[in-house]
Amino acid sequence: MIEPSCPAADPEQGSLAERANHALLALADRADRKKTEAELSAITAACTRAEALTARLASCMRIGVELASLGLGYVRPSVPSQASKAIPNLRRAATQAADPSQDLTERLRSGAVQDALKAAETTAKLIDQALIRAAEAERARLTPADLHRPIATMPGNESLQARIRKVQASLSRSFTGPVAEIPAFVDRWRQYAEEWEDTRHEVSQRLAELPAEIKAFVEAAASERGAPWSMLTAAVREWLDTDDHGDGYEVRKW
Repeated sequence: MIEPSCPAADPEQGSLAERANHALLALADRADRKKTEAELSAITAACTRAEALTARLASCMRIGVELASLGLGYVRPSVPSQASKAIPNLRRAATQAADPSQDLTERLRSGAVQDALKAAETTAKLIDQALIRAAEAERARLTPADLHRPIATMPGNESLQARIRKVQASLSRSFTGPVAEIPAFVDRWRQYAEEWEDTRHEVSQRLAELPAEIKAFVEAAASERGAPWSMLTAAVREWLDTDDHGDGYEVRKW
């Protein structure tokens, strides 16, 4: 019995099938890779943001301790309501994230996680503001009442004048730097407040050493209107012409 012959197998069919199979596997692998990349991107973004906020909050706490060691307290703000709600939501999100059947990317981008990060940002901002308010209150306390009153120029004592201007500038400026620098600024303000008393005392001593006529001229010249021409007596002119005492003075026409 002769059986009907089977059609010859097409040598290309096996090749095409293999190609199709390889193509499908490649597509599946690419889809998995894309999903993995998306998860890694979501994880990286969430972790980076969370780590930055954690460091910021820890820094705020550390600065608060440093201020306390300087005898300076601050009123800690109340925890925002959204921060209180975020804690149980985060725990639930963390539990669900451990489930391999859950989409991790969506969990990390979910409202629970994002709301928690926003709550942390709000808390950090409120603490920053409280620390800055405490610093500004200390600067105001340290600022001398006579900080902007005219100070007699003492010719030949430029270093003294430079110190005076430096103290005035420092104690007049509001704090605008990073909160991490607040303790250093408080220390500096306190040093400048002490230095102000020293410089004022030094100016008073130097003025006291001058003859009464010249002392009156120097004090008047430091005022807003300046010294009138009538005070420029022969003794004053002679003093101005000696040892460059006249440097720094100018004649104004009213």
